[in-house]
Amino acid sequence: MVLAGVSLDDRVVHRLISILEGQLRRKLQQALFFSAEIVALTFDERVAVLAALDRAPWEFEEVRELLLAGESWSLTRAGIA
Repeated sequence: MVLAGVSLDDRVVHRLISILEGQLRRKLQQALFFSAEIVALTFDERVAVLAALDRAPWEFEEVRELLLAGESWSLTRAGIA
């Protein structure tokens, strides 16, 4: 799946879902269920993912690095929409 411009294995998305809550969690669960190839995220959704990763245990460091390698994610981290 390509999540907001970053290609991620579905197993990684499953792990990411485990630390998310609410509507964003449901959005990604549905994307996996329907085998979506591309999932767009709003700026606020990207901020929520990064915040969840900041609170996550060290095992999520690789996911954090993968996402921050993408331009839209690094701009999100910098606070630029």
